[in-house]
Amino acid sequence: MCVLLSMVVFCVFVTALCLKDMMREYVRGSEYPDIEKLRELLSKVIDEQKLNILQQSKSEEDNTALHEAAYRDDAEMITTILSSIQFSDRLKPLMMKDIMQDTPLHLAALEGHTESVKAILDSLTADQQMQLLTEEDEDGKTAEEMASGETADVLSEYKNRA
Repeated sequence: MCVLLSMVVFCVFVTALCLKDMMREYVRGSEYPDIEKLRELLSKVIDEQKLNILQQSKSEEDNTALHEAAYRDDAEMITTILSSIQFSDRLKPLMMKDIMQDTPLHLAALEGHTESVKAILDSLTADQQMQLLTEEDEDGKTAEEMASGETADVLSEYKNRA
């Protein structure tokens, strides 16, 4: 019994390490990870570990994998990560800020990445959306204030609905 439990703990530990390595490589600018492998790893790690891994796997600019995905307009990566986290915890990684105090939503808005904006906001409840939409960066700007064109229109629509 003890050996079996030790093996399970070891497997969970190794899975978390693999996920952490995958996230670190992604934020360092490597190519898109194998999405199926990412889904498999995410499914084997509890939410608290996922949040810790996202927090610890940052770039020099304090970008998490969600920041990097928003910057790259990688809506599939955003959806994959967020859908693996319970609704009640999804806002936490989206409120993490980089060195400029930008959330992943700020980066997606600034870059005009409408699909990433939608992927982020569609993963949240209306209350969570409003919290994220009113979050300010170091200059006191919201994501909507940083956006232009279609992306600004989309953010305005979400804000009016929330």
